[in-house]
Amino acid sequence: MKKFKSLMLAALASAALAAPSFAESHGPNVGITGVTGKVEAALTYSSKSVDKTPTVTKQDTSMGVVSINFASDFYDLFFESDGGTSTTERLKVHHTITSGDNTVAAYGEWNELLTGATLGNYNVTGGNKAFTLKVGKYGSSENYAGGMDTSTAKVSQDISSVFAGYEKHLLIPGFKGLQADINAGDVKVEVAMPWMHVPSTRAALGAAKTTPGDLELRASDGQAIEGGTNVTGIRPKVSLTAGSMSVTALAYSLTFGAADADGGLTNDPDSKTSNGAQVMGSVAAGSAIIGAGYTTQTRKEGNADAVTPNVLNGYVTVALGSGSSVGAYFDISNDGAKENATVATRVGASYTTPFFVEAVSLALGIGSATQTSDKGVSGSASSAKAKWTYAF
Repeated sequence: MKKFKSLMLAALASAALAAPSFAESHGPNVGITGVTGKVEAALTYSSKSVDKTPTVTKQDTSMGVVSINFASDFYDLFFESDGGTSTTERLKVHHTITSGDNTVAAYGEWNELLTGATLGNYNVTGGNKAFTLKVGKYGSSENYAGGMDTSTAKVSQDISSVFAGYEKHLLIPGFKGLQADINAGDVKVEVAMPWMHVPSTRAALGAAKTTPGDLELRASDGQAIEGGTNVTGIRPKVSLTAGSMSVTALAYSLTFGAADADGGLTNDPDSKTSNGAQVMGSVAAGSAIIGAGYTTQTRKEGNADAVTPNVLNGYVTVALGSGSSVGAYFDISNDGAKENATVATRVGASYTTPFFVEAVSLALGIGSATQTSDKGVSGSASSAKAKWTYAF
């Protein structure tokens, strides 16, 4: 009997060791759907004082981002609400085939599933540990880490829109084409070649006209070219990692041409150019990370003066232990106008710590901004925010 019990216990122990853990069997990328997400609640305060107008102060208690993600080894189904009027639904389908060191991966993304799905990024990538080649639409690889800007003060929207999407982000909207990556250990080289046709936003003859997008040529009447726009160019990028230091530098140059030979007969296109560059760097010093970056673009359309917006950023983050961290940042933005430029300077600081339990964190942030402009909005602003986040 004792021998039988010993055999049973040994069999149970072997089965327990062979069975996957709950985390392994329910996490992402293992075939069985895993669920992650977060819920935010926040207290916010802002004050804005624009020249020759009364000071405006706002305070609010609100839900922040509420998101949930269902993930597996071939799809991600994502829902997110900003606590206000914006809701995002996104389905990502992906699959990778591997043979030795070689892989081929396919990816597709559909957005706004409940309100009329639109195709987002999509690509096919093949390669190995040293070289990859990607074809399709895959967004922008440029990014600048801001450093815990939990609360960011803004005087106006003008300066925060210096770059499309986010003021610390140099973005080429709707980028698609061909990209080759070389991985040489500490040095990585990326060469992307935009190759795309942008359909016209001009309505049919006799109908209302619409405003051209960022990647469309303008006709002599200021509207989009009827046949659409062809966009070509090049975007090299070099990343270097040496010990605790990391540096990334990139540049891009886009050219625009009318898809139809005559540019729409009576609507000959204006010339258009877009060039940009960005350098970013960070260094780890003990528990601190210090970073800085500079981004610039030069855009010219038709006979108008060239516009060269630029942003200089810097930040520091320090880990305090036990999951707590503190950070500070600054950015100086210039809208690049040839005359009467608008310049904004912003600073801020944040503190994040686990709040009672590890799954819940509390972030506190303050920020201030000053903006000067001879043609637009001048003034100052301040902000403060307390944000609770539950991540699961």
